[in-house]
Amino acid sequence: MNGQYPLSILSPSYIKLVKRYQIFASSRGGYPLGDLNFHIEGYEDVDRFGNGKQVTEADDFTKIVRDFVAAPPNITPILVGPTTPPPTPLDIVVREPCCVIFKLIGDFWEYTPNSLYVSTKHEFPDGKYRRAFPLLDDKGRISAVGFFVEYVTNPEDRKTCEGLNLYVDFLQGDMRMPTIIDPDVENQGGHVPPKDPKPQEPDGDE
Repeated sequence: MNGQYPLSILSPSYIKLVKRYQIFASSRGGYPLGDLNFHIEGYEDVDRFGNGKQVTEADDFTKIVRDFVAAPPNITPILVGPTTPPPTPLDIVVREPCCVIFKLIGDFWEYTPNSLYVSTKHEFPDGKYRRAFPLLDDKGRISAVGFFVEYVTNPEDRKTCEGLNLYVDFLQGDMRMPTIIDPDVENQGGHVPPKDPKPQEPDGDE
């Protein structure tokens, strides 16, 4: 079951990158719902600072996805200390077409079964973000979802930040608490180095 996902979901042939993100929660209370903060961190440096893990013949799309779902968390130690860390914005950056995976860390929550799993806050009939699919851990819990960013937007279009909804359930015994968490995707196609800062205007007294 580790990393299982519907085999009808296949990566578009031109997508050669997988961006893997871990979403985790911290709380000052004994149960994670008390004073809850959300955090997100890329799985490896290629996810945190780069464009994602490269799909190769030896390390193909299916293997990358399944290995990530089955792997233990890889969280920067400073973020899991004894005190509650400040929340990190649930935002990500994509610069090239890729598959994005959002994995929930911890067994107290899962993606809502038979839901959308992840959706855009606005309709994109042209299909920029498509085909969300669930991923199961070794207990059959929907611990991760994936979707495809089939193209990226040039910064000149000024529509580079787009919101998503993730549909999750917090679990306590047989009880479920449905919740929506909302990362943003900073869509930075045609990535170019930042412009030099504008020179500071002289003060009127000079």
